[in-house]
Amino acid sequence: MSALTNTILGMAFLVLAIAATFLMYHLWGYPFDHEKLKSSAPPRLMLLHRILGYGYVSIYVILMTQMVPRLWRYQVEFPARTVLHIAFGMLIGVLLIIKIAIVRYFKHLEGALVPFLGTSLLICTVLVLGLSVPFSLRLLYVERHAPGGSAFGEENLQRVSMLLSHAQLPGDVPLAELVTPEGLHMGQSVLMTGCLQCHDLRTVLAKPRTPDEWIDVVRRMSQRSSALQPITAREQQYVIAYLVAISPELRLGVADERGQEQSHAMAQEIAKNIATEPAPVGEINLADSRRVFEISCVQCHALTLVEQHPPRSQKQAEELVNRMVDNGLDLPDADLQKIIFYLKTTYAK
Repeated sequence: MSALTNTILGMAFLVLAIAATFLMYHLWGYPFDHEKLKSSAPPRLMLLHRILGYGYVSIYVILMTQMVPRLWRYQVEFPARTVLHIAFGMLIGVLLIIKIAIVRYFKHLEGALVPFLGTSLLICTVLVLGLSVPFSLRLLYVERHAPGGSAFGEENLQRVSMLLSHAQLPGDVPLAELVTPEGLHMGQSVLMTGCLQCHDLRTVLAKPRTPDEWIDVVRRMSQRSSALQPITAREQQYVIAYLVAISPELRLGVADERGQEQSHAMAQEIAKNIATEPAPVGEINLADSRRVFEISCVQCHALTLVEQHPPRSQKQAEELVNRMVDNGLDLPDADLQKIIFYLKTTYAK
């Protein structure tokens, strides 16, 4: 299932748990006939509580149909967060079985144990979703904040196509197929069903990479993929395209985590080097400068962005590059000089 579908199911799971638990508290306020083992609560409210319970169990079964196969195929040691997620997920199942058994067959225990079991289910639900939903929401966020407004938008598709055309992919890779909304959705599906055999979503979102780095990582990981569900060469290409598509927002997030103060100090140092040690214009080739600009800047932005707000002087070009360094752009001084030269030569009046 997609990250969006799982997130919706997870939130519905939580809502049902909260509603069922607090309705249970209300129902237990009515007198209970211990001889007949029957509550005097209104039948409609009892029916509503039962419907909420059926819905909760149904969503749990759907989510477990995804978790259990992952447990079977997992190839590496579980991260601590994943261990907790699995443990709470299994605990929910145990509590559900005990609660259903008491309600159906051991009603003499109902008054003593069912409120405790219902509360425990709510607590476990909150914990299991707290360990997973934030990362699904982050994935949805980065998909919708790529250059052009969306990872599947036209501007971002152009950016991904340009990056992959310069990356170390085999010559027969069908970029026209990969770099489409359908192709990126296919890559997302491979990520959710293939890559997550061995990794949780946090591992994927924790570190942005360049296209060549993604290619290397995906190839290495595919060699370790389960024999029960291997990641094919074509699937690798789709997931590489998808990871490149969502990388800009990941890159910006990591830049924020580094701290603006450190980035600003680095930017000032690089700006000083640029100002004091300019490269002779004759040594900089315009075509090479354009290549450096496109490959470097398109990591985080659509190229149309600079066309919409171009620098109109040498000073504006330097200020633009310094701001990008401040935001996390990490390149040798020589490449920064080339980008400034390209911007000044192409756009300055």
